[in-house]
Amino acid sequence: MITQIQIAEMAGVSRSTVGRVLNHCEDVNEETRKKVTDIIERMDYHPNRAGKALAIKQKNLKIGCIIIQADNPFYAELNKGIQEKAEEFKTYGISVIVESVVFRTKDQIQKIDELLAQNITALVIQPTNETAIAEKLLEVEKSGIPIVTVNTDLPDFHSTFCYVGNDFYLCGKTAANLMEMITDGPCNIGVITGFFKAKSHADRIRGFQDYIRNVPRMSIAAIAENMDDEMESYFVTKTMLKEHPEINTMFLVAGGVHGAGTAIKSVEEEQNRHIRTISFDDVPTTRSLVRDGTIQATICQQPIRQGQMALAVLFEYFVDGKLPDSKRLYTDIQIKIQANIDT
Repeated sequence: MITQIQIAEMAGVSRSTVGRVLNHCEDVNEETRKKVTDIIERMDYHPNRAGKALAIKQKNLKIGCIIIQADNPFYAELNKGIQEKAEEFKTYGISVIVESVVFRTKDQIQKIDELLAQNITALVIQPTNETAIAEKLLEVEKSGIPIVTVNTDLPDFHSTFCYVGNDFYLCGKTAANLMEMITDGPCNIGVITGFFKAKSHADRIRGFQDYIRNVPRMSIAAIAENMDDEMESYFVTKTMLKEHPEINTMFLVAGGVHGAGTAIKSVEEEQNRHIRTISFDDVPTTRSLVRDGTIQATICQQPIRQGQMALAVLFEYFVDGKLPDSKRLYTDIQIKIQANIDT
């Protein structure tokens, strides 16, 4: 395998210059940086991780993670992905601190301050969609701490690193297209979202709305928020269906799917109505609702993989000096129906 000394000789620069390019230091002119980078890519050079392990351990790296605390199994799976990577990181002496916080800006800011007091060297967060949190993250970023937003992002916030998760706008359009395919005649839609202040949820609704604008027979009759809570979801869904007897389709944007599904089944039995439903994720309770036909299709976003990827990009930076390939790293959109819900 080619060495940094050989790269330096090929580029006509010093070994220390190659090191500065690999570590993304700013004191390298662009022409030299490009020359070295081209050789690195052409020769498929990868730093020797084993040789770096001791140096990394001495840095006492800490990654702080703030995930949403809510009655939603999705977040448990996201945390599982984070914990799996955290276990791998122990070899390198990198510690991971995971905090579950109510989805409120003031709580997130307080938790960020607590993590900063513990001298974290990177931050992973599911941010609320508010100016105050954006300003706080900008302050963190300016202090030299890289930030990865996971599962939900902030509009126009260009973090040092990246966003990891689904393309939620595309998810919304996909859900609308699916609903168009499984219905005919007038389609009066009830929408149950998780948090109005979550950009991921808002983007799904926006994508959904943009798609149905071109489908005259489809329209939204009502929208409600369930705070990703199963009991709240049950009550707001049942109330919506009773107040809007014209609703014949439901779009479940986020968590609380089990509560909403239970309400849908109850109303179907009480009023002899047939309601077609599209949801997100394939947690166990949602899989059960797909199996029994309450939900016709669910769109999955790979929460475990999101958690893994959020930490993996930071690991590659700290160990290999590698920046993410893109500012937006999207996981695949998977559609599951009765035939493949258990695969």
